[in-house]
Amino acid sequence: MPNRFLSIPVLVGGTIITAMILTWGATQVGINSILVLLFSIPFVFPAAIIHNRTIYILVMAIFFFSMQAMELYLGRGLDFLNSSFIFWAVLIISAEVIYQISSQRRRADEISHRRALELQAMDATMAELSTDLSIERYLQQIVERAAKLLNSAVCELALFDPEQNNLEIVANFPFNQSQIGLRMKLGEGSMGRVALSQRATIINDYKSWVNAMPIDITTGIETVLDTPLLKGAELIGILGVGRYSKNQKYNEDDKYLLSVFARQAIIAIHNAQLYKEIQILAFTDVLTGINNRRRLFELADKEFLRAQRYHRPFSLMIIDIDYFKSINDRYGHAAGDIVLRWFAQECKKSIRENIDMIGRFGGEEFAILLPETEINAAFVIIERLREHINASVVNIFQHHIHITFSAGIATVTNDKNLTLDLLVDHADKALYKAKEARNAIAYWHNGQAINHVPE
Repeated sequence: MPNRFLSIPVLVGGTIITAMILTWGATQVGINSILVLLFSIPFVFPAAIIHNRTIYILVMAIFFFSMQAMELYLGRGLDFLNSSFIFWAVLIISAEVIYQISSQRRRADEISHRRALELQAMDATMAELSTDLSIERYLQQIVERAAKLLNSAVCELALFDPEQNNLEIVANFPFNQSQIGLRMKLGEGSMGRVALSQRATIINDYKSWVNAMPIDITTGIETVLDTPLLKGAELIGILGVGRYSKNQKYNEDDKYLLSVFARQAIIAIHNAQLYKEIQILAFTDVLTGINNRRRLFELADKEFLRAQRYHRPFSLMIIDIDYFKSINDRYGHAAGDIVLRWFAQECKKSIRENIDMIGRFGGEEFAILLPETEINAAFVIIERLREHINASVVNIFQHHIHITFSAGIATVTNDKNLTLDLLVDHADKALYKAKEARNAIAYWHNGQAINHVPE
């Protein structure tokens, strides 16, 4: 950034004022016009060093024509072979050399600055990965950093879906929920074209581009830059940035910078996906595909504390498949595993998605967490499930197996001494009460387990 004392207005203004003073001095006082040559140097060279060719030529032209005006005024005429013209020729050549050297230096400084931004973005990207491995949040961080790095108004990240053979928008900046989940065919729009070619592409007049998507045109995007996310030859997705002004065109440096950023992003996305898969495995019961005991207690602890803090209802039920051991003994453990998987999925279907939670408590026991649910509402849910299971048959190895279950329910009360362990213990005792009758439901109330009789 040029010093404000050597800005264009200061240089040009100072040149004009100095030239006017020298011209007045030559006409009124009789000073030698050669001083114009000497005074031009402190203005021409800084203009060549700090600004562009147009500015230093303008400064030189002001001094040159001032000197020629003096010569004409003094009646000396124009002599292109005299020493002053030779001096001007040397001065313009010297200024051009200085300009070229300073231009290369400014270019090097600009590249260095871009590389520093690049390294800063890479460092921030990897730092984000080490602190927050939520894949959704991480994808959002990628588009935000890419937009900042490329000085862009918008950025989108689309991941390739090999099953549907298309691209899905998974993150954007500025964030727009309505765009998340939108899909585009390969070859559709700039991103779709890059997905086919697998090469970074710059389009500096997007509205006039023949394959522009109507939805993008209406947003006012003028220039776009898209680069593929590749893991070897495998297409992972497309990262694209855009600007609203035709005057802010992307160049090859921008393409390189986004490509480097994309390569780092691919590694981080892959690691985040692996971490998510590991998390799922760590929290999932391998046999049934639902929450395991560890994850179940983590969720239960969270909901229990929330219920107590905000004085909200929360019910917990423990379910046990009746006579499950006889199924293993009669049909084999493989059949027993099938029954467990079937039962877990039927229970999962019966609860509210994204609200209630189910997990395997151990063996043939399962637990269901019911936030914002009073005891009477819990009765309705479990009774509906009991009737459904009673009316169903599991077909295993040409055998038709009919199963039932017993369940115990406990609900958070106003008891200040109640803990999660006590709540689980109350539900477990209610379950044992229900198992006395089998195919039954019991609940904990006022310090005792009571069998529930459906109305």
